[in-house]
Amino acid sequence: MEIISWGWVVAAVAAKLTVLAGLWIRARWRAQAEKARGDSLIAIAEALPNGGRLRDQRADGSCITLSVPATAHPGGRRG
Repeated sequence: MEIISWGWVVAAVAAKLTVLAGLWIRARWRAQAEKARGDSLIAIAEALPNGGRLRDQRADGSCITLSVPATAHPGGRRG
């Protein structure tokens, strides 16, 4: 039976943990960036006049279009 060096086992585990930590950090960064983008889109949409429209196109080609309907009476509440 072959004896496995503990140094190699520790190095392999450390490498896997480093990769997992990197993926976790990247996922957190993307989630925070998406939340900030969504918050800014909501703020812009709330500032649009009644009947206004906002279109946000990303670099990957996807887009979001927000339309603010015109209210039936002045001072109407937007959700």
